[in-house]
Formats: sequence, C-alpha cells, structure tokens
Amino acid sequence: MAPVLDAGPVIVRKAPFYESRFLRADAAGGRRALWLRETLLMPTVGESCADVWVMVFDPSGHRAIRQSYPIEAADFADEPWTAQLAGTELDDSHAQGVLPDGTRWDLSITPGGQPGVRVLPERSYRARFPTAKTQVRHPLARFDGRLQLPDLDIDLDGWIGSVNHNWGSRHTPAYAYGQVCGFDEAPESTLEIVTARAGVGPVLLPGVTLFVFRHAGLEFAVRSVVGSMQTHGRYRPFSWTFGARVGEQMIEGEISTVAGDVIGLTYPDTHGGVKYCYNSALASCRVQVAGKAFQRAELSSNRAMFEILTDDTVAGVPLLG
Repeated sequence: MAPVLDAGPVIVRKAPFYESRFLRADAAGGRRALWLRETLLMPTVGESCADVWVMVFDPSGHRAIRQSYPIEAADFADEPWTAQLAGTELDDSHAQGVLPDGTRWDLSITPGGQPGVRVLPERSYRARFPTAKTQVRHPLARFDGRLQLPDLDIDLDGWIGSVNHNWGSRHTPAYAYGQVCGFDEAPESTLEIVTARAGVGPVLLPGVTLFVFRHAGLEFAVRSVVGSMQTHGRYRPFSWTFGARVGEQMIEGEISTVAGDVIGLTYPDTHGGVKYCYNSALASCRVQVAGKAFQRAELSSNRAMFEILTDDTVAGVPLLG
C-alpha cells in the first residue's frame, strides 16, 4: 500500500460537526466518472444523520443518489481508517455497498505510491480555525470493479482518481476546489488547489488561494495565508483562473467546465441552513509551469474535478440531490 499521511489530530465527533469520506474516479476517456461519499452531519439544530451519496457522470445522463440513515448506523474510525454506514463500507483499499433501491458497488482501490496531501499547514489541522479541514489520503489511486444502478451498469477498469477526507465544525462559507489526478502529458503529476473565503462569525474574510502541485518528482506548494500573498485565484460558475509566483517557481492555469457536466447538491450545514455544492468530474484543466526546479511545460487534463460551494443556486443546473 502507498504511504498515507502521518497520524493527524484526534477527531472529536461532537456537534457542531460534519465529516465526508469520499472517492472520485475517472475513466481513461474522460467522459465517465464516479463520485462516492460517506458523510456524517451533527448539527446544533435538528437531528444528526449519516448519508451515502452516489454520483455518476455519464453520457446517458448524470445521476445522483442520496440515502439517509440515523447517525447510529454509522461507524467512522480513524485508525484503521474506515467508514461503515448501514450496508456500505469505505477504507484505503476497498469500497463496497448496497442501497435499498438496488444500487450496489464493489471496488478495489490501489494507491498510486504517492504520500497523502494536506493543503493547509500542519498546525491548522489541530486548531479551531479554519472550521473546515481537508486532506487527500491517496492522490493518484486506481479503481477496479463494478457499479450497478437501477438503470445503468458500469465496469471500472483502471479508472484513476483519489481517496479523500474532509471534516470540521462548519462548511467553508464559499470556495472553489480543484483536483487533477494525472495530466495527459505527465500522468504522475497531481494538483490540489482551492480559492476560499473563510468566515469569522458573520464576517467573510478575503479570498485566499492555496495549492499543492507535484511534478517531475518535486513539490511546489503554498499552504498558508501569508504565502497566499504570492498567489491569485478568481472563479465563477464555471471557470476559474489561478496562479502563483514563489521564488523562482511559477504556475498559471485555468479550470473550466460547462453547466451540462455539473451535478448540483444541497448540503445541510451544522448551524442550520444549507449550502449549494456544484461539482464536475469532467472539467478541463490547463497549466503552465516554469522555474528553476521545473522545466517549462504546458500540461492539460479533461478529467479534473471542479467544485464550487455557495449560498446561492446556479441557474441552469438542477439540484439532483
């Protein structure tokens, strides 16, 4: 098994709290993708619950299934890292499940040999701020197996993607998040990037752009607010431009998709109210990199993830879940 992150903070699952453990995987051709999530929600108002989400991007039409369970049906463990929820399970090497509507999956996960990725500074994972934490356990994993929906069967044969873990006391107020698990010109290179606005009470802070780019055996990253003074990012539904110049290293890029390749979801938040998540696993990413460490290169992928979280619905994109 590939190396994962070193032992992180002890996660206390007490309201207000949310947690998401998920995988995403794309077919080699770039027109089919799977996004599978196991989630916990422990709000300060209302009942706690646990959900299984199955989202499929497919030329015949995108699909989103959400099955809710009582919180008592879930067992999330940190060591070993496992999520069991009713008839489903996700860990570092396997995902399987059966839902009441007949949806079922049985997938093997083969990590790609890279260590995990944390986009935030190490101290942030033990601090109360920011309220949302994210990490990638396996940034370049292979998925094999079968997914069966009531109206669609899909064989996963060498699909490439990632295994991920998010948690916190509250969703980030607004963000764009991008992930590339291998570029066409550099299959071993990966990118994690976020442009986010954190909040202090009702006040939104200015947006910051953080990223971790691995290429040619090296890592180029900005993980701190201070470091973000050397980065920029600007997004809207559904295009995003970003870049950074740190020392002698430079990256400039864009991620974009079309509304027809986006799945809209409703996310309840821990303090009441909802957020709206718009996700595409079929986005295009293009970057230019240069500097002393990297030979100048242009990289591209049509299997990028592009996700926006917002307080507002986006016209032209139905909420499927």
